[in-house]
Amino acid sequence: MAALPTFHPDSTATLVHVSGDRIGDALLKLPAIIAFKRARPDTRLVWITARRSSVFAGPLAPLVAGVIDELHTMTGIGTRWRELLFPRLRIPFDCIVATEQKLRDTLALQRVPHRTLISPAAGFRFSDRKPRPGEYGQSVYSQITTLLALAAGMPLAPIARVTLPPAHIERAAMLLPMGPRYVGLVPGAGGASKRWPLERFMAVAGACVAQGHRPVFFLGPDERGLMPDLRTSLPAALFPEYDENGASCGGPLLTIALAARLAVGVANDSGGGHLLAAGGRPLISLFGHTDPDKFRPPYGERVALRAPDFGGTDMTCIPVDAVIGSISRQLARRPDTAA
Repeated sequence: MAALPTFHPDSTATLVHVSGDRIGDALLKLPAIIAFKRARPDTRLVWITARRSSVFAGPLAPLVAGVIDELHTMTGIGTRWRELLFPRLRIPFDCIVATEQKLRDTLALQRVPHRTLISPAAGFRFSDRKPRPGEYGQSVYSQITTLLALAAGMPLAPIARVTLPPAHIERAAMLLPMGPRYVGLVPGAGGASKRWPLERFMAVAGACVAQGHRPVFFLGPDERGLMPDLRTSLPAALFPEYDENGASCGGPLLTIALAARLAVGVANDSGGGHLLAAGGRPLISLFGHTDPDKFRPPYGERVALRAPDFGGTDMTCIPVDAVIGSISRQLARRPDTAA
């Protein structure tokens, strides 16, 4: 069992309990977190993860500076049935928000001293405040916004915009200067079943070059090895996240700043896709068997191309022409230069 972290006692604080924060879901949660703090500036916001780490403690930390007051990761809190008899956390809180649907998590957190408990488990049966019918929704963004609004005791007004440090904005402007129409391409994803074939991304990139646009590839650590072959096959393509030697020029915040300079992006259902979405530009998202509504980003226009609409659930069902056509429609509605 992990050692309990040191909490700073504050009976007016709000404790938010999540399983973990990966890039994608963290960006979906961010507008609601900021809106909660704006609505309740007097409340100390304590954020804990139970099982996984949090990008809010790493590359996205600048985005929650002054918003999340206390952050503890991989605490193990709320993950064992024995906590119903022997609660590990005995510090009192004004409000506890259990974001997971797991009944065990809610019952364990119920044993932590508090005045108000918010939980979606068992249809909000254990929650002291409940949403209106249909308010909770299906998307991660809708759900976290609803839970934090219940915790705040008032409606929230999230602003779907990521405020970046100026240095990243300036760096992005140097890497993708004004002039060309940039088309972002994210060929990676967490699992093979979520990846559109690489050769199809290359075909889209080639079509963009033929139309006078500049393809911009965004490659995660697992795709970095593709860069030499892609550069050879597509000499007009750009890879602004890396220098000529393949070394990283920045992290996720630079990627968001670069994404803000695109005319349009194309991405698999992935963390990289959420980074492009956070740039606020139109995004064409490619889906196979996964649900396009659950992880719908709030930051800008999103066009979902679903494999089932083309005859199956495999990503290969999505034809190249459908993606190129969607790009052309978006570009027809946009200015001729980068953002």
